Amino acid sequence: MRIKDKKRFIVACGGLAIILILSISVLTLGFWNRNETQSELTNQKNSQASTAQTTNTKTEADPATSTQTVETQQPVQTETKNTAVVNGTGTDSITTLVNKNHSITASYIPSDLVTVDLPSTRDTQLRSVAADGLTKLFKAAEESGLELYCCSGYRSYETQSELYAWNVDTYGVDGAELVSARPGMSEHQLGLAMDVTSASVGFDLLESFGATPEGQFIKDNAHKYGFIIRYPQGKTDITGYAYEPWHLRYLGVDVATAIYNSGKTMEEYYGTN
Repeated sequence: MRIKDKKRFIVACGGLAIILILSISVLTLGFWNRNETQSELTNQKNSQASTAQTTNTKTEADPATSTQTVETQQPVQTETKNTAVVNGTGTDSITTLVNKNHSITASYIPSDLVTVDLPSTRDTQLRSVAADGLTKLFKAAEESGLELYCCSGYRSYETQSELYAWNVDTYGVDGAELVSARPGMSEHQLGLAMDVTSASVGFDLLESFGATPEGQFIKDNAHKYGFIIRYPQGKTDITGYAYEPWHLRYLGVDVATAIYNSGKTMEEYYGTN
């Protein structure tokens, strides 16, 4: 082969080699990119599956995130301003409404009960926040020259059952319904109610207590310390119970004051029965 032809041959071979190398490089890069793309898609699917599984697990494990498992014993309200203090607060809320139409479970026991360290006709308990308010109320009465006594605070479901049965035996069903709550329908089980009395009525629970200086003081001042007279005079058709000037219910100063100023019962204020 001539020199000239050899040069052409070498140049041609070199060109073919370059083309071959470029082709192999392109094919290799394409293969790698395809594998990386498939790997990325697989990772994304796995990640989404993991996220979905975590979400489902959280929904099943946490009742608060599932609308099917959330339960409330609060009444449905018609007035927007009152709905906030009742709905969604649960039995532990100090504004929970309990009456003949809205009950609590037999197993409910407040977790923060304390023995009330006040003049009493017997040992009795309240939730700590209510006990603090009652202490301030009793102190204010004392500063006015009056002496109040605790008579009956927290009652368990079982105690209320026995009390209601006694009232049925004593007064009949109709009579008992006016003076005693059925078990599960008593505010005393909430640990937020206290029956108070005084020496002026022989430490008893009588309607005449409302006309005593102690009863009048409570009527005019209880709301300042977070309490209302739960079953006021002339409201039996609404509350379902006879007048009880001795029965105080703790709601906190703001709500108790609002109800006091409105002249309404809890049922009327909440817009329910």
